[in-house]
Amino acid sequence: MLAESIGMQERGHSVWIATPREGALGTLAAEAGLDVATIPCRRSRLPGTVMRLRRLIRELSPDIVNSHSSGDSWPCALALPASPSRPALVRTRHISAPVSPGPLHRYLYRRADYLITTGESIRREMAEAGLVPLDRSVSIPTGIDAEGFASGRPLRDAVRRSLGLAAETPVVGVVAFLRPDKGHRVLLEAMPSVLKRYPGTILLAAGDGSERSGLEAHARTLRLGNSVRFLGRRDDVPGLLTALDVFCLPSVRNEGVPQAILQASAAGLPIVSTRVGGIPEAVRHGDTGLLVEPGDPSALADAVCGLLSDASLRARMGIAGAEHVRARFSLAGMLDRTEDAFAAALGIANSDRPHRPTAGPPVGR
Repeated sequence: MLAESIGMQERGHSVWIATPREGALGTLAAEAGLDVATIPCRRSRLPGTVMRLRRLIRELSPDIVNSHSSGDSWPCALALPASPSRPALVRTRHISAPVSPGPLHRYLYRRADYLITTGESIRREMAEAGLVPLDRSVSIPTGIDAEGFASGRPLRDAVRRSLGLAAETPVVGVVAFLRPDKGHRVLLEAMPSVLKRYPGTILLAAGDGSERSGLEAHARTLRLGNSVRFLGRRDDVPGLLTALDVFCLPSVRNEGVPQAILQASAAGLPIVSTRVGGIPEAVRHGDTGLLVEPGDPSALADAVCGLLSDASLRARMGIAGAEHVRARFSLAGMLDRTEDAFAAALGIANSDRPHRPTAGPPVGR
């Protein structure tokens, strides 16, 4: 969201971010020079959120309102119809969690003029559920600054020394929020098998979240000792990735196209992940990495060990992955497609409501 907003502002669009006061997004957006409005998004405060959003829309008169979760999509669905200059509403869906096609979800998604998903499989599932037709949706995977992640490769030896890792130590890493969806427990359960075949392997887990204490306890139960290191939240991910031999994201559910996989591929790493959500769009099995079924520690261990055993395979997959990301997941490409989606949403909104006044210049390149 932040990268998209910064990119849109750099392209000459006026951008505002409405976010809860307690969230990190508002602070980061303000530091990046974006305009920020605070708005509560708790369900218990829904009426107040709707009223605050209505006031914001009257004040700002935007062409597009883009919601990103159920927490903000419901206030948008309820607030926008009351706006005199009704903006087009775009709903972005980031994860692959199934959505039941019941009356509430039908109401919610049909209030939106257009749907953006982060993966093609998610887009098609929404259409098959009867929630959003394909002609009112598009898949736009998250774009990244691929060159920024590729530039860290020369730092490998220095980063390893800073982490107390020898040059020859096999290192597997994961960068993700510590929450159940990401499958860290499965990776921990795979580690005894990895260590049996490759003693001395180190697992680096970067990220923080509600599961941290439970995962640390699980690692102790598995007697993994110093073979697993929980690094917490890191601001140096491009550098940290250079220390790894294999990147592993063992997600078990609720994924779009994960940024972490794209970043690791851009950094030239082979990927081990799962067939969940849009991950198969980011990882070409056998070419840029290996995919296994979710929740299977044995299969995960086999895939990790298969890559640890073959340096030339790791190198080939890393090169292929970096090329794949540059070709399909660039930041500029994401912004191009988002501008096109916003223009399509405005066209639909104006077609559905011919009386709607235009609040500003059309969106588009």
